[in-house]
Amino acid sequence: MEFLDEDLRIRLIQLTWRNPAFMAVALALVWLIPQLLIRKIMSEQYEKNKLEKQKQKIKKLYPETLK
Repeated sequence: MEFLDEDLRIRLIQLTWRNPAFMAVALALVWLIPQLLIRKIMSEQYEKNKLEKQKQKIKKLYPETLK
């Protein structure tokens, strides 16, 4: 039991593929979503590395003394 028969499915694909507004949105989403995800991951890694370097610099300035 299919929701859409084959002819209707092909017709919908043809209508959406030839629609310039739909294609512009689809291409923008294909380009923007991965870029936003990668940017978020990279910024999190940058902040983590920045804090780690800051901790190391503070550790050099104030070394732990052995008793």
